[in-house]
Amino acid sequence: MPLKIRIQFYFPPQVKKFYNLKLNFFWCSLLEFKGLSYLDLEKPKLMIFCGKGGVGKTTCATATALHFARKGFKTLLISTDPTPSLSDILEVYVKGQITDVKFVERLSAIELDYELILKRWRERFGGEVYEVISSFLPVGEEIIDYIAGAPGLDEEFSLSYVLDLYESKNYDTIVWDTAPAGGTLSLLRLQDRFYRHLGEAARLYFRVRKAIEVLTKGTVKRDPISIISKWEQLVQRVFNMLKDEKTHTIIVTIAEALGVRMTERMLKEVEAFGMRVSKILVNYIITEDMCMCDFHRERAAMQKHYLEILKNMRGESMLSILPQLPREVKGAKAVEKIEELLF
Repeated sequence: MPLKIRIQFYFPPQVKKFYNLKLNFFWCSLLEFKGLSYLDLEKPKLMIFCGKGGVGKTTCATATALHFARKGFKTLLISTDPTPSLSDILEVYVKGQITDVKFVERLSAIELDYELILKRWRERFGGEVYEVISSFLPVGEEIIDYIAGAPGLDEEFSLSYVLDLYESKNYDTIVWDTAPAGGTLSLLRLQDRFYRHLGEAARLYFRVRKAIEVLTKGTVKRDPISIISKWEQLVQRVFNMLKDEKTHTIIVTIAEALGVRMTERMLKEVEAFGMRVSKILVNYIITEDMCMCDFHRERAAMQKHYLEILKNMRGESMLSILPQLPREVKGAKAVEKIEELLF
């Protein structure tokens, strides 16, 4: 009868914990857990981080901007979130003006707020809007303030602001932390409607042009058609920027029902505009080494379920994950930790 020998090895607790951590990450698969390192090969000009509120969009955008600045790219981080947290995460006040981030070279950041956007809109477009409207109607310049209060104007102009920086060539790469999903989608729809509306406005003006010239009696300084045409070209340049092969859209989400539904909706609508979604980044994943109680085990099981749905939606190669961290992301060291996980 052959002799059976059983050999049992003893591993210290700290070694067991380390290898358990590695094995427990395996359920996510290597294809999923690879962050945003593919961007190093792509060298994008514009990275757009979007997703529903509260999924860690600003954190991921900040870590990405830090990464590219460290790699030698002159980088600008922009937040157009109406409830921004960029200054808090960086621990540098960046509201209202482009500010150098002191703890890393080549990185600047700005939070755009409503008042700043309207101020710049008046400076950039106020006079032109008055010229167009006054060519139709006998109005004073106070009409500019009335138009400035129009819903969605701040969102619309934020695209123009990003375009100016994009075309300025002052930065090698721009990282854009957008408004929560609903605001981003409405912004794209608004841009599309605005473009089509400008074409209608030009055709309408041609139809009533002679009557307007009689009413205004030559007081119009410029032909409104030239201004409207200029606006059309601006909107087209915005679309070209969003659709450019060097523009990457990253959807940040969570492994929950609402996050999955919003991701599906954003994928369809963003791609309908011809934009490239290069990654779905699933944040706050609970790894099995964290699951020391029934509560965390249940949440981990729930997240696995929704990760499978996301896989089936676009395939494993489209997904990356970011684990739940024990502490808030605030300050340089915390952002550096996220950078290490993503890249």
